[in-house]
Amino acid sequence: MTSFLKKFQILKKKEMESSSSLAPANRGQWDSREGHFSGFQPPSVQDPANQRTSQLLPLLVKPSTSPAAADAKKKAQTQPLVLPELVQRPTNQKAPPATNKVDDKYGRHPAVEISLPKLFSKEKPKKLSTPVKKKPPEPLVPIYPELSDEQFKFLWDPRKLHRGRSIRESVDMMDEREILDTILIYLNHSVQRPSGVDPRQNRRKSEEIGSSQKTLVQQKSKQSSQEKILLYKYFGVKLRDSRNKDVVSEYLHILLGFAVQDEEEREGVSEAIRIIAFCHLSEILCALRDFGHLMPLRKTLQREPTAEEIKNISERHICTTLILCYGQAAMGAKPEDMLALVDFMVAEILYHYRGNNKDEIMKKTFMRAVIMISKALQLTKKFDIHFPHKSELVVCIIEVLEEEPQVSFSVPIIHQAMVTVTCMTPLKPPLDSEVRSELVNKSVKKVFSLPSVQVSKLRAVNPIHLIQSQEFYQQTINACQNMLIGLLNEVPSLESLQDILIHINSWIESPKICERERAVRSTSHLLKFVSEHLDFDTTPEFSLLGQLVAVLALHIADSVKEIGQIAAEAMYHLHYIIMSRMAKEIEKKHKNKKGNVVKWLREDFFVPGPAVFYNNIAKVAQAFGEHLNSNQITDVVLKAIQNLTHEDKSVSQAAGILLSSFLEECGMDMEDLPMIIKEIYNRLPEISDPITKEETLKAVCSLASKRLNGVVDILLECSVECDENVAEIWKALVADPYANMKLMRPLLKRLQDEDPLSDVSYRRHSKSIMPLAATNALCLILSLPEASDALQNKFSHLLLALVTQIYFVLGAGRRGSKRSSLTDAPIRPNALSTTIQALKNLIACAGYIKEYSILGMQGCWDMLSAPDTYFDGLFLLARTLFTFTKVHLKMTFKQANAYLRHADVKERTVGMAFFTELLYHPEIGIFFMKQDILDVLREWMAQTCPLMRVFSIRGLGHLLQHPLEDETLEPLLPPLINCAFDPDRNIAKESIKTLQYMFQHLDVEEFGSAAIGLLPLLLKYLSDDDPELRRASIVLFGMLLKGVKENQRNSVTENVFKSLVPLLIQLVDHSTKEVARGCLCSCANFLNWTDMPHDIFDYELHDRISTTYLNICIYIMRRYKPMLPGMLAQMVEFLKSRNPSYREAAALLIACNAQYMKPDVVSTPDVETVFLALRELQGDCDASVTNAAVLSIEEVYRHCGYRINPQLVPNQLMIMLRNSMSKPPFEARH
Repeated sequence: MTSFLKKFQILKKKEMESSSSLAPANRGQWDSREGHFSGFQPPSVQDPANQRTSQLLPLLVKPSTSPAAADAKKKAQTQPLVLPELVQRPTNQKAPPATNKVDDKYGRHPAVEISLPKLFSKEKPKKLSTPVKKKPPEPLVPIYPELSDEQFKFLWDPRKLHRGRSIRESVDMMDEREILDTILIYLNHSVQRPSGVDPRQNRRKSEEIGSSQKTLVQQKSKQSSQEKILLYKYFGVKLRDSRNKDVVSEYLHILLGFAVQDEEEREGVSEAIRIIAFCHLSEILCALRDFGHLMPLRKTLQREPTAEEIKNISERHICTTLILCYGQAAMGAKPEDMLALVDFMVAEILYHYRGNNKDEIMKKTFMRAVIMISKALQLTKKFDIHFPHKSELVVCIIEVLEEEPQVSFSVPIIHQAMVTVTCMTPLKPPLDSEVRSELVNKSVKKVFSLPSVQVSKLRAVNPIHLIQSQEFYQQTINACQNMLIGLLNEVPSLESLQDILIHINSWIESPKICERERAVRSTSHLLKFVSEHLDFDTTPEFSLLGQLVAVLALHIADSVKEIGQIAAEAMYHLHYIIMSRMAKEIEKKHKNKKGNVVKWLREDFFVPGPAVFYNNIAKVAQAFGEHLNSNQITDVVLKAIQNLTHEDKSVSQAAGILLSSFLEECGMDMEDLPMIIKEIYNRLPEISDPITKEETLKAVCSLASKRLNGVVDILLECSVECDENVAEIWKALVADPYANMKLMRPLLKRLQDEDPLSDVSYRRHSKSIMPLAATNALCLILSLPEASDALQNKFSHLLLALVTQIYFVLGAGRRGSKRSSLTDAPIRPNALSTTIQALKNLIACAGYIKEYSILGMQGCWDMLSAPDTYFDGLFLLARTLFTFTKVHLKMTFKQANAYLRHADVKERTVGMAFFTELLYHPEIGIFFMKQDILDVLREWMAQTCPLMRVFSIRGLGHLLQHPLEDETLEPLLPPLINCAFDPDRNIAKESIKTLQYMFQHLDVEEFGSAAIGLLPLLLKYLSDDDPELRRASIVLFGMLLKGVKENQRNSVTENVFKSLVPLLIQLVDHSTKEVARGCLCSCANFLNWTDMPHDIFDYELHDRISTTYLNICIYIMRRYKPMLPGMLAQMVEFLKSRNPSYREAAALLIACNAQYMKPDVVSTPDVETVFLALRELQGDCDASVTNAAVLSIEEVYRHCGYRINPQLVPNQLMIMLRNSMSKPPFEARH
């Protein structure tokens, strides 16, 4: 007994409460009786016999008040064992001693004497003194022609047959005991002592029978088994016709006492019981009960049987006989009698079956008995018949199935078990869903796992055995289908169908062809049955529909053609069921429950027939898509995804088509979109079949065409790094025309860390991985040739977004940003390189090939990769990108303007940088109002943010390089001049650069005086290391000299003199020599050097710069010799410059002015200072500087050597200097 039985204690109580065959007064007794079936022990345990007898009394015993019956009992030759509970006596009469002995022997107590209802309406005939004749057959008694007296003429002694009379008449004249004894002699040569009968009585009867007919027994001992069974049945006919209940009871005990170990004997006894039961059902049940008392296991319910008791084979044979006899008794009894006692008989069968160690014979006998009782109940033709203990019987059958070995080649027990259940299903009550589920599970497992026909051919011993085994295989499979139909018909509803199919579905996916074929065929059989019976309740939710559609659709393309055809037929029936379920709604408004118009009506369905789905899986989605809810759609899709990696290519390809078609049809109705995409992503690398993979990617594209934003988000979450699996999906989306058009918008939104469904920009979330994931995806997508079509009008958006992403990754520009830098959080090491690569791919994809090369050569990518040079790289990018083509210039400027309104400071900063740098292109002035731009720039210059001021000044400088006609620039001059004084070097630099462009539009003579205060500042920048700042300062210095007023001339003159040496030094700098020459000319004009040659500053007139320097120094020293000490101090400072050309130029200038270093002009300490500075350059790393220093030392020593302390001149230098004195002086050589 398995633990499964324990689940049905409540079920049995419920069944007992609903049973209408028991009187309310006896409910308590039946409930206590049921305790031993479920393992429950009542507080006070009675003897089983007494307990059953007390239940049976109201039904079996009739009042017996006739004194004739008592007389007949006394006159009987052999008194059979009759239990006191089954005989009614007066209340004051005590039980006979013999009866009490029997009760004591089996541990029973005397029954309580009560008045009992009648079972039969006829009264017993009085016992006559003459031999009792058997009663003539009643009109309704079954007549068996094969059991007539003439057929058994050999039984009778010719001497006892009367002449002139027929055998029937002669037998009728014989004593009924003599007739019965004669038959028994032929049945068994030695009558065995029956169980439960007084041994002395049995011994006496055996001796009597043996002495008279010993010879006859020996002659008939070899009769065939069939003849023997007929003889048993003949005995049953004779005993059935007996009027004497005592005789019937006596001979029933004798009959049951035969040795029933032999199957033929047991079969014959049961056949006789079936015939006798028509008239003597009560006596049979009493005899069977007494016969069952022979088993020691029934002495108590309070202990488990020992191993020795379980191994007792005789007890098992007795129980087998009892079970069979109960079934035969039910089959042969009158309907009204059987209905009254069927509960008792079923309970007895269960009791005997469960209390023994079961063998195959007992199992078969048990199921046979259940079948007979089922047929007997159905033959009553009464409405609403209940089969008592139905669930418990089914549980026992489940145990039979469990105990059968898996994949058994011998299937009779499995076959009989399912036939037994099939016979029970027409009777009420319907099985509990849990019992039904367990039954179906065990049954299909045993049947579907049977070996294939090919295996049975190999195992067959001979051709006849082969044919028989194959036929029985098919019969077993058919029996399983019939059982399932019967179970389904018990409760005709979709819920019941679902409970059954849930156990079959898994077998449809079996790798074995035979198992798969059986499962698909059974499913089709069930669905066809439901589709043909419109009385089914289709209102319950069919939650299994999605899985069922999926597994059937997958095997429409099965490698076995027959399975595919059966699956298509099953799908046809399933669609018929669904359409029938929705028929009323469709007829009314042609809409399904979701409110969608049904695309595939019945007219489209019925024309082609079941073949409509064969090799056409896409039609499945069209047929069922409109009728599935979101959960069922998810079931279909998940099942399809699961089978994408199926080892059978036909199934995997079918899964791909099913997935693609359902996502195409029902993609908008799916609720578990993230799970679906992630499952596809996980399965994709395992798909080996290229066709399947193609269909899978097509499915994702179909889904993206309906829910692109969701698909993009999930793909980004699946793989931030954009691995190979998700890369395949991105490539498929780019290749898809629809997705290609729409793909960039959600990626752009996620790159900006915004919701794709929102048009509002907001502050980024510092912990989001979406920007990084979108960057990786874009890096891949933009490298594909098809991506150029996807860009369309998104180039400018992506350009600024990627540049902004670089800014965030770098963590640059922390000032003014309220958002924590991304460098504070863990950043993937390849994030920066991937972002820059994505930007490069974008530029190349948009067709900027020449610009791409220039940017690479100018080091733009390296600039963008470093925080210190990031904005320099951005400026270079904005200037260079639109050098040759202006297609995206206007849109990029608009996008930069939009960035100015973003909430995030960094995004605004990048937008401002692009906005101002794009003013470098003159086309901006054509597209937009210049005055509006100027007003914006003026407003920014007043901001406190340094970057905003730098960008605004830089943008103004770009704009001032273009033609300006009607724009007002005067208001911009004061803030620009103020910015030039800013301590921030970048602001000052951009302001000085912009002022030179400003005075190209404004008259310097009119407005230059406002910037005269900048001259001391510019003087510092004339020798700055930054070439741009140095150049701009030189240009602006020269320009401002033109705007000096008379009242400012004296203060400016000193700055002009201080500028001469730096400007002369700049004549050797290739980047500034031209502007330096112009500035020197401006200085000469300011100082009114009218007599100076106009080409004196033209360095190109002489081969060497030293000549130019000499000419200039001659002219200056003639007029401003007192200024020489200050100029020498400036030259000494340039000797310390890091620029070698500056050091060389300073040394040459000193050499040119050495002749003017007279004591009245230059002091001795100043001369020594100059000498020491030049001496330090003797070992300069630059040879030209060393040569210039030596030349200058020689000239200084030539003109001022007598003033230099000899200790300052090393010996070697002194020797060199003395030797050089023979050379002509420097001015003579030039």
